[in-house]
Amino acid sequence: MVVSSSLTFFWVSSICNTLVPFFNASNNDKQKRILFNAFVLMVAFGLIAAIITYSFGLYKKEDSYLFQMFALVVFLNTPTFIVDYIFYLKGKYKSLIVWGIITFTAHLLLLCVPLYFKQTLNLAVNLLVILALLKFNYTIILLLKYSTISINTRLIQEFMIKVLPFMFSILLGGSMEYINAFIVEHSFTETDFAVFRYGAKELPIFLIMANSLSNIYSGEIANLNRDGNLNIGLKKLKNSSRKLIYWLFPLAIILLFVSKYMYIWLYNNDLAEGYKIFNISLLLIISRLIFPQTVLTGLIKTRAFYLVSTNVLIVNVILAIWFVQFMGITGIAYATVISFLVEKIQLVIYCKIEGIRFKEYTPVVEYYIFSVLMIVAFIFSINM
Repeated sequence: MVVSSSLTFFWVSSICNTLVPFFNASNNDKQKRILFNAFVLMVAFGLIAAIITYSFGLYKKEDSYLFQMFALVVFLNTPTFIVDYIFYLKGKYKSLIVWGIITFTAHLLLLCVPLYFKQTLNLAVNLLVILALLKFNYTIILLLKYSTISINTRLIQEFMIKVLPFMFSILLGGSMEYINAFIVEHSFTETDFAVFRYGAKELPIFLIMANSLSNIYSGEIANLNRDGNLNIGLKKLKNSSRKLIYWLFPLAIILLFVSKYMYIWLYNNDLAEGYKIFNISLLLIISRLIFPQTVLTGLIKTRAFYLVSTNVLIVNVILAIWFVQFMGITGIAYATVISFLVEKIQLVIYCKIEGIRFKEYTPVVEYYIFSVLMIVAFIFSINM
């Protein structure tokens, strides 16, 4: 599962994130064609990822059958992520919730129940293949209903021009986690490595809420901009991000003061020190809750992501190597926080170049107040 996710996360996210604004910026006929052609792209990328997964099994003889079967899961399952976006783009929100509950529950049960009853992992993976096949066929049914079944190479080319900057950005962003782990592994003990891995985690709800808001409003901005109402889209993004600020910043501040006791309760004495890394990672909320990337994606101006993502990766590596010399393992976490903030500042500047000011899509007063409160709370928490 680790191998397959590392081969798919960047292109699945980039295709799906680009699909929303691209779909909303198109007319009805083009919308139908883009749904099917986006699926074709996902099938093609899924096939490549499946071949690589299968190839891993050739080198891991003892697990070759598992890799072979999971290659089928990769090929059949990853294109079905488009179902979530079909339901969302068509306004089928109840269906989206039901689909999410059913597929999540089925995946969990089919993987875990055989293991709970002392059956083989082979059985569990074979059951996942069956689930993936069912999901794939349901995806075909939805596409027959909501899309035009026709491969359009010119449309795919137009779409991929928008996808590639996103793909490059997500790939580099995802690689930061592995680079940081590599630096820790080669600079510290195995215990330190475990402490870092258990500590360098954002609270999932922060990522889910921020990413969901970004996906929704990139499509909203694209839709309104098509009709000449960009200001309305920016105002909606601003109001929704204000609500998110009032919810997530207080939660993060509370976690700063209780994380130490959570880690003592959840982990052994060695891993309990991971709360220090976790608290530093909570500072990422300062960069998570501004959304210049949403504006740029909605306007389908994604080329800047190439340069910005490359720069952020370079900044992260340099700062991590530098900070670790005099701050120890926590220096790597600080480097990540700073590099993500650098990324957002650069995207804010690019929005400004495009004529869109920071205050047009950000509740500036609330954002600055809560950011200062977050930093002050963090300083107090490290001195507890």
